[in-house]
Amino acid sequence: MNFPCLLLLVSIIWCAETSSSNESLHQETDDNHQQQVASLENRSNGITAGWQYHYYKHHALRTVHGTVNIVGWGVLLPTGVIVARYLRESRSNDWYNLHIITQFSGFLLGTLGWGIGISIKNQAKQQRMSTHGILGTLIFALATLQLLGICLLPDEEHRCRRYWVIYHNVVGYALILLIIVNIFQGIGNQKAPKTWDLFYGAVLGVLGMIALALQILRWIYA
Repeated sequence: MNFPCLLLLVSIIWCAETSSSNESLHQETDDNHQQQVASLENRSNGITAGWQYHYYKHHALRTVHGTVNIVGWGVLLPTGVIVARYLRESRSNDWYNLHIITQFSGFLLGTLGWGIGISIKNQAKQQRMSTHGILGTLIFALATLQLLGICLLPDEEHRCRRYWVIYHNVVGYALILLIIVNIFQGIGNQKAPKTWDLFYGAVLGVLGMIALALQILRWIYA
């Protein structure tokens, strides 16, 4: 065999081996690429799943926070005020027990909602408290004072009884006003559906109509 034929044969063999080696390398590269893509997809799915879990957990906490505060601060406390104002002069003394039950139940639910709000703030790692949070803390403090004030209620013959009643009424009405403002602000901050505003507005409308009806009856039978 002459030298050119030998060189051609060697070249063919080398090309065949190189092609085989390239195919093997290409296959290995494809396998590694697929593994890397699968790994990235798994990580991405894990991150997405974790984000979705925290999002829905956070959203659920905010929903519970808003619902509990609306029922506790926004419904039960105003109901207790209406009971104390318009049923006080009834022949039965059951108004006082009803007043205490509504106020204490509202305080417990409101305190739970306030605690959930603090937890949400801590989870969000917010350094500064928002206006909604400041008003919520002020509401909690005033409601606590109102509750403690009942324990310090003077006797009817006591000379400080009149001043205690004035203090209790002023703080109570200021508390109701702060509650209404803060609930609507909280709904606005969360960009909640308009149904939340409409629902609480309807609740306030019903409570207002009840108070108005009782006030008219007081004027008639005064």
